[in-house]
Amino acid sequence: MSYPWSTTSPEVVVFDMDGTLLNSGDFGVLAITRAFEALIAAGRLPGLSAPPATQLIRDQIGKPPAVFYAELLPESLKHAAHELHLESTVHEREFLTKGMGHLFEGALDVLDALKQSGLKLALVSNCSQPYMDCVVDVFGLDRWLDHRDCVGDKSIAGRNKSALVGKALQALNVSKGLMVGDRFHDAEAAQANGLWFIGCTYGYGQVHEFETAHALIGDIRELPGVLT
Repeated sequence: MSYPWSTTSPEVVVFDMDGTLLNSGDFGVLAITRAFEALIAAGRLPGLSAPPATQLIRDQIGKPPAVFYAELLPESLKHAAHELHLESTVHEREFLTKGMGHLFEGALDVLDALKQSGLKLALVSNCSQPYMDCVVDVFGLDRWLDHRDCVGDKSIAGRNKSALVGKALQALNVSKGLMVGDRFHDAEAAQANGLWFIGCTYGYGQVHEFETAHALIGDIRELPGVLT
């Protein structure tokens, strides 16, 4: 199959993290469930008697923290979104350091193959800095990454994935490349920065989020073959 990049030479591959490299569905949902339980037990979420359903939490993966947690709370408790996020991060980092989290099978081999081919690699996520730092440290990702950045745990005007991908391209002094991700934020970031978009259907996005994708992969191990 012929792809748009077949006749040119991409300089960079920008990766999303959760749902693209990191299989965060199980340990992430458990961490957020534990956070809800802790805050409910402490009386910090009056009116709630149980955490949201697993699927509701899973559907939020990939959204910026300021949106992610607020959407899991009723209107009367949205002020507690930041506290819920901080509590969730404690559990996420605990689970990661205990080995409960995993990259998708073959992810490190893919990073290694792309790095060996001369591509620059960047990681841009809608997550918080402590969470990204923990993931990168646990899996040793800085060995392959030329740049990484995240939106952070608070809503700041102009600090979104599209802007951060633009910063990454500027920092690496590149313009031609691909964005690899599983949510519409990745598609938007690709379009905003003139990158081709490869959609990861094995992640947490829905079919409509891949409408602008130039290629789809059902396994991270397919990526090198798509790029050659």
